[in-house]
Amino acid sequence: MLTNIHKICKMFMLVNSSLPSLPIVFVSNEFTSFYRYARDDVYLKNARLHFMMGPSTRKKLLSEVKHTMASSNENTLSHILYTKDGIPIPTQIGLLRIKEPDENNKDCYFVMTFDPFKKKHWEPGPGEKDPEEELECELGEKNFIAPILKFKDNVIGNEGQSFRRNFFQTLLQLFLSNKLLADSTFRLTWDWVILLLNIWATFSVPLQVSFNRKIYFSVPLDVATDIFLPSGHSLNFRTTYVNPDGLVIADNRKMAEHYLMGWFALDLVTALPWQIGQFLTHPNSWTAYAMQWFKLSRVLRMLKVVMNMDGYTRNGPILLTFTITYFFFLGHLIACGWFILGRIQYENGVAGWITYHLQMNNYQITADVIYEDELQRDFYSAALYFIMTIFTTVGFGNISPWNVQEQIFCVVTMLVSAFSYAIIFGSATSIIMRMGAHQSRFLDQQHDLELYAAVNKFPLALRNRMEDYFYYYWYNSKGIENSKMMERWPRSLQEDTSLFLHRVLFAEWPVFNETSTGCRRALSLQIQRNGFTPGDYIAHKDDCVDCVYFLVRGHVKIKINGNLIGILGKGDTFGEKWWPTTVTGKANADIQAMTYVEIETLTHDSLREIFIKFPDYWEVWEKKLEVTYELTDTADKSSIFKNLPED
Repeated sequence: MLTNIHKICKMFMLVNSSLPSLPIVFVSNEFTSFYRYARDDVYLKNARLHFMMGPSTRKKLLSEVKHTMASSNENTLSHILYTKDGIPIPTQIGLLRIKEPDENNKDCYFVMTFDPFKKKHWEPGPGEKDPEEELECELGEKNFIAPILKFKDNVIGNEGQSFRRNFFQTLLQLFLSNKLLADSTFRLTWDWVILLLNIWATFSVPLQVSFNRKIYFSVPLDVATDIFLPSGHSLNFRTTYVNPDGLVIADNRKMAEHYLMGWFALDLVTALPWQIGQFLTHPNSWTAYAMQWFKLSRVLRMLKVVMNMDGYTRNGPILLTFTITYFFFLGHLIACGWFILGRIQYENGVAGWITYHLQMNNYQITADVIYEDELQRDFYSAALYFIMTIFTTVGFGNISPWNVQEQIFCVVTMLVSAFSYAIIFGSATSIIMRMGAHQSRFLDQQHDLELYAAVNKFPLALRNRMEDYFYYYWYNSKGIENSKMMERWPRSLQEDTSLFLHRVLFAEWPVFNETSTGCRRALSLQIQRNGFTPGDYIAHKDDCVDCVYFLVRGHVKIKINGNLIGILGKGDTFGEKWWPTTVTGKANADIQAMTYVEIETLTHDSLREIFIKFPDYWEVWEKKLEVTYELTDTADKSSIFKNLPED
């Protein structure tokens, strides 16, 4: 829901209106940046925005916010609010109730959005009404509406319109841009569409040539192939690539040269619209017949697919499916050639496998029987069956070569099939073994967890949390522990790897990115990453706080006595602004994960070691560390549960 709100308005707050003091439990980064407030200047302050009031702010703001949250679901206000520096800014404030209290959760939440420099034209007259009465009139007839209320369906529901809007925006950006990332969603989707058309062409074109478009023929798919394949050329000239040094090249000239020196020639020949050309010529002319044979060039596009298989997928089951598909297509091509050979011999009056096949199935042998439409599928299935028996070294002998030409064809086919059988099924065996090893390790750990839970007779709720964390951990790490992977590496490689793993932390927190290079490298080895699943507690009240927490993904909620007083998101810091001479404090609240959360932690012991090695880091730590929520703060926070003073 917070994501949906952010799409509509970047500047917003989340307010727990079920508590008497209307505390602000979440504030967006855009709000704090624009109005120049620190996050701790806003957290837990009451939503009547008294801290943003100034000489030009109407006093009605206090009662309007309070009245809306007490008796209404939505409202739009217009006031002059002040930044922390005292700059007055006309602002349109939108209020929308996004959660009602229910049996399971008594909390009620409002979202407050802020649109600067939008102000309702209103001037108080000499006979100004009572603020409460005027508010009732304003709630009844609004002549201006905040964006959050116009698009409230997108916040509470109706994701379809948001998806369609994002889809068309993506298409617009694609056509306006002159560069296309090779790993972008659109490019990958396009490659898969072209792959499916290539698979159809590899299957259909040999049949059209061999059986004269009498079986397995689709004009719409052929026309679609003629349209889509040439269209891909313009995208290929605009697609980025990675050079041998590992750099992404986005220069237009270099991208064009890379494509011209690569697959351009093959793409050009195979993308010519042969099907459309056949429509423009006489069906029985020599030109149409030649174009039908030229269409066989599209089979060569499968070579490009084989050479770029890693670009499509590295998933074991999909790779195995592709491997079996190649095996089938190779047999399919040779089966079409086997039928063409038999047809030529039958037309010339030479007895071959087709003659034998007609005799065994009691067909009347005539000069035109080989062209009958109802027999084409039978000829194809017989040819494919015979070639597959050769490929798999099974061979029953019910179809066999009858003359020298067919025997030579079969010898060549046996050589090709032996080589192909070794490569394809060797690859298939390797893929299955890799899949089996990975799955076996997963099943072993899953079985150990189930056995551990059964032996100790854990309650169902705790067992479910164990399983949830196990699947979350396996999904993100595949069972690989960073410490074990790096334990034999040299220190410099460990530091470089750790800097990359914690790159978000070192890029977005000034307390880390404004220190020396040596200090950053030493810190990277001391920082630990922890993952939490929804509902897990990061800290309980009265726990000893022995580290500083940096939230890099997800949201956590702060609760005191079961009441929600704050929500922290990516970029927030909580814990204690610790100093080596201070005593470790105890947590004054519960910190619980709302979503799947990733938190970087720096323990006090590790920090003490860094201070000893790098004394100049003391000053950076003191000045640049901004703690969003002081977890060890001993100040009394019970005031947020008390009623507001009268206006």
